[in-house]
Amino acid sequence: MAPGLHKHFPMMAIKVNPQLGLLEALEGGRLIIRRLDVTANNLANVSTPGYRRDVLGFREVLMRKFPFRSPDDWRAFKEVTPKTDFRQGPLEHTGNPFDIAIGGEGFFKVETPNGIAYTRAGNFRLDAEHRLVTAQGYPVLADGAPIVIDPGLAKGGLTTLDNVRFQVDASGVIAIDGTEIGRLDVVTFSDPSALKKYGENLFVAKEGAQEMPVENPDLRQGYLEGSNVEPLVEMVKLIEIQRHFEAIQKSIQRLGDNTSRMIETYGRT
Repeated sequence: MAPGLHKHFPMMAIKVNPQLGLLEALEGGRLIIRRLDVTANNLANVSTPGYRRDVLGFREVLMRKFPFRSPDDWRAFKEVTPKTDFRQGPLEHTGNPFDIAIGGEGFFKVETPNGIAYTRAGNFRLDAEHRLVTAQGYPVLADGAPIVIDPGLAKGGLTTLDNVRFQVDASGVIAIDGTEIGRLDVVTFSDPSALKKYGENLFVAKEGAQEMPVENPDLRQGYLEGSNVEPLVEMVKLIEIQRHFEAIQKSIQRLGDNTSRMIETYGRT
């Protein structure tokens, strides 16, 4: 430094935190584990009817590290915000009269022990009480209540679509031998983020969210909506996750080596 400059630019002590890089690497590892969990769960539900894949969003926020030291002691970190992709899945013809798919927007309403839930999975069946239920056994609602399909109402039983005994039209009207017995409740929400996953391929509404009936639903009897997971996309994500994990491993190793050298160097002084 030129003579006299120190009067205007006094020397400042530089604080080096050898653990900061390690903290950043560990944070990156935490995010990778979260990505791996979501991607693996998506792949596990490739064949689940009506399943909606999850995606992760990240935003950088400030977190106070040591509020008891200084009000200005902040550190940036990435916050994980999981979201659900509500795009339509492919429709597949099954020929099963109790398989019902929704073309376009909407959710079936079902009754669970913990209240009302919603699903896109239309792989229904009859339970021991002849109620139309989900694969998990939860009653499907029609006109606000569970619907009973009495086999005695149909001549020849409820076996295939060919005998046209059990019918569901595009608007959701259920009929037995041409006699209407109810209409499936198909509802939607103005903002899909008002729904959160409940488990068992069901959604529940967040507090304050209001459902709305779908005015012109498009139901397809004898069809199932598949998962909207794209296996190739998820497999590519797994490869990316593996590469990022390997990079973080190498970074942590280098940081450890650098810390050891610093300890060895400054320990001699």
